[in-house]
Amino acid sequence: MIIKASERGGARSLARHLTNAHDNDHVELFEVRGVVGKSLHAALLEIDAVSQGTRTKAPFFSVSFNPPKGEKVTYEQFLDAFERVEKKHGLADQPRAVVFHEKEGRRHAHVVWSRIDVMEMKAIKTGLYKKKCSEISKSLYIEHGWDMPQGFINKQERDPFQLSNVEWQKYKRDNGVDPKEIKLLCQDAWKHSDNLNGFKYALEERNLFLAQGDKRGFVVLDHMGKVYSLPRYGGIKKKDLESRFGSPEQLPSVSKTQEKIKRLINGDILSRIDQLKRRHKLETLPLDEKKALLVHIQRAERRELSDQQRVKRGLVAKSGKERYRRGLRGFFDKVTGNEKRVRLVNRKETVKLKQKQTETRQMIIFRHNRDRSELQREIVKMRDSQRQERMLLAKRIHEFRQEHDQERKKSISREFERSHNDQKEGRSTDTDKVRLTRRGRRSKTKRLDI
Repeated sequence: MIIKASERGGARSLARHLTNAHDNDHVELFEVRGVVGKSLHAALLEIDAVSQGTRTKAPFFSVSFNPPKGEKVTYEQFLDAFERVEKKHGLADQPRAVVFHEKEGRRHAHVVWSRIDVMEMKAIKTGLYKKKCSEISKSLYIEHGWDMPQGFINKQERDPFQLSNVEWQKYKRDNGVDPKEIKLLCQDAWKHSDNLNGFKYALEERNLFLAQGDKRGFVVLDHMGKVYSLPRYGGIKKKDLESRFGSPEQLPSVSKTQEKIKRLINGDILSRIDQLKRRHKLETLPLDEKKALLVHIQRAERRELSDQQRVKRGLVAKSGKERYRRGLRGFFDKVTGNEKRVRLVNRKETVKLKQKQTETRQMIIFRHNRDRSELQREIVKMRDSQRQERMLLAKRIHEFRQEHDQERKKSISREFERSHNDQKEGRSTDTDKVRLTRRGRRSKTKRLDI
């Protein structure tokens, strides 16, 4: 599975992200260990409070575990991955919280460890954690027989889109644009261009405009003038851009590009873009409603199962207590060792019940993810179709602008030729008048001489 880690602070923002039920179909707080608080917010705030006695600004070691698409990964396999990361980074027995997220038919986990060693009151160093997590990921792919991503085999084929999930969700929510679509358009233009002019032309075909950013980097702007860093949102490395195109100083600034966009994108073009967006939103509405209904049914089924399992655990615990005899008989059981046997039987039944309930819950999760992934295929198919329509509209807008520019240039050249001809005719008329005047003077002179 893909393992990504980071050292960070911000207890409240991290807790909000991990408990975000709006962007995830299902959120499960699986474990809270080593702290007094039992909720995620309470646990992370407690760890943050303990870190105030140290100098660290990043008391959390946050790690995400993303299994391969379509693989049924059990709780045991997840826990094994957690333990490997924990031991590799010297975080054994440290307080931690485990949260499972399910979205678009895929399940992944987030684990947050405390980096604070309370005995010595200092932060545990987790140096080279990216390299360590990559080694663990490779070993898990090999041991479980999963198809390893090309990025692990060849670093050149690694996905350069380095936005974290938090940044991606925030940008999509604040700007109403999917950053993955920006990346797709930029990557497509990058493949079909060899020089700077070709890249600019290819971007403008996709309704994007190349410019120099405020920090002297390559940026692209959409038809609304919003700015995207090309290395960050386009998935193209800065050194590759500079090696192919040179310095970005030869490009216009963001403000000049925005003025250009205002001149090119008129009200008619904006209305066409808005009309297409509204139509796409109406088309996706039935699938969104279907997804909301499916998620609602799945959550209700899981709540019902959780209630049933809690009642079952209570009954088993009650029957286990009833096995212990009181009074003289209880004393006799302690002396003869019968109480120890009862304790072992109760423990065995509790473990067996826990395993059975875990397997039942996993089977429901796998079934829910299968149903959700089938719906997601329909959603992806519609998204691809809508993306093609947006690209086609962008191409038509680009062609319309080119035709408009050509007509404007032709009209300017016709006006220039007309004015030039008029001036030429005016000069010839004046010359003829001068010649006639001179002839008249000569004739008068001759007549006078005669």
